[in-house]
Amino acid sequence: MKLYTAAILTIAFFELFSVYIITGTLGSQTMALDSCITLETNEMNIRRFASYTTQTRPVKAVILITRRGVKVCVPHDLPWVTKTMNYLDQKKAIQQRRTTSRKMTS
Repeated sequence: MKLYTAAILTIAFFELFSVYIITGTLGSQTMALDSCITLETNEMNIRRFASYTTQTRPVKAVILITRRGVKVCVPHDLPWVTKTMNYLDQKKAIQQRRTTSRKMTS
């Protein structure tokens, strides 16, 4: 009886230890869902894009997101990219002003 108890306790100990190792190594490393490795440099139409996000690793870049959800990686320092980001920021500010003014009138 003591042998079975010792065996069960040993198995339980090793299972807990292996679960801890797996969660400690895999769970602590987060992966980015959107990551740019190659960048597009051709200028594109500003009106195609709905939003953008920025990325610093592995490459410093801007991810432009089209109205259909397609993500395009572009270098952050190109003039047309800066112009596009400013355009999208202005567009977002106008939309926020409209929604706040609608809430106030309601």
